[in-house]
Amino acid sequence: MKKLALVVFWLVSLVLVAGVASRSAMKDQLAGFNVGLQETQAMLWFNHLIQFREIESDLSKGCSPEALEKSRIAIDGELRLLSEFHKEYPNSSLNKYISDRDPKLLSQLESYKSKYGNSWTVPQCAK
Repeated sequence: MKKLALVVFWLVSLVLVAGVASRSAMKDQLAGFNVGLQETQAMLWFNHLIQFREIESDLSKGCSPEALEKSRIAIDGELRLLSEFHKEYPNSSLNKYISDRDPKLLSQLESYKSKYGNSWTVPQCAK
């Protein structure tokens, strides 16, 4: 009887140790994923900042046509990405987020086609 109790105790201990170890490993893995996700988000913010600065610079120099075209290219790129995401994940919570802010956009994303395709020329301000 003591041997059986000892074996059961050993097995329960083994399962508990394995559970704690796997939980700890998963927690570390999720923490690493979160850092990577935040870094990617920060890079996107930075890239948008660069675009906005270029547009602001063009406008301050009087290059309105160039600034307008840069804005159109940026908008097209964002719409293309949103459209691809919407088509791949049609039941995402993003749909409610979008429809609360721009109800007509979801229907546009369904059939969105880029005006620029896969290549475009970014205009440069000559002033």
